[in-house]
Amino acid sequence: MKAAPRRRLIIPRHVLLVEIERRCQLPDCNAKTRIGLTKAEARDYTGFECEGCKGWNQDSLTERDVPDWWEELAVTDLYALHEREAQEPYEPSETVKRINYEQGKRKVNSK
Repeated sequence: MKAAPRRRLIIPRHVLLVEIERRCQLPDCNAKTRIGLTKAEARDYTGFECEGCKGWNQDSLTERDVPDWWEELAVTDLYALHEREAQEPYEPSETVKRINYEQGKRKVNSK
């Protein structure tokens, strides 16, 4: 007797960039929530749903959350997808200024 053909279960894998821990900011909750993010999710991250009360917490990543990847995320416009909360004019970070300066020097030297 022949065995039935096996079905393959394929689960897409995404590399986890960082796991962060946050506390709910709602006054009656303050529950701890752990969040795992891939690079794509880190770029789109705007907050989290509390595991305790299911309330939404507005949030954003900081350099302290992803120190090894911060420069890459900042250069690839981590905040370009989000509206700026402050009405201040955009001022690029020191990292972006340095990279733009170095690229400008390379263009001038290559001519």
